[in-house]
Amino acid sequence: MKLERRKKAEAIAKKLISRYLITEYPELSETYGLVTVTGVEISSELSYIDIYVSALKDKETLTKTLAEYAHSIHRLLAKNIELVKVPKVRFRYDESGETLWEISHIISNLDKSS
Repeated sequence: MKLERRKKAEAIAKKLISRYLITEYPELSETYGLVTVTGVEISSELSYIDIYVSALKDKETLTKTLAEYAHSIHRLLAKNIELVKVPKVRFRYDESGETLWEISHIISNLDKSS
């Protein structure tokens, strides 16, 4: 699959999945706080779609819980995105937000100690 087409499919998938999780599984916010889809990557051979997520709390079980919804998300993608084959859904926890917060915290502490 061409890179440009794959990037377009990733952007569409990110919107679809974000909206789907909010509307179909509102109980996620009760357990995890705000659940955010931070990124989506489709492998070049269309074998996998990695969905990067973050949450405000209980991050240890988030991807395992979301994996239970992988089949319904797979169907959602099959209905809404034209692909030769629909990739297998995998969830990954995105720790970049936490890293940015830690860096910001360190910088603010440096400013106070100067």
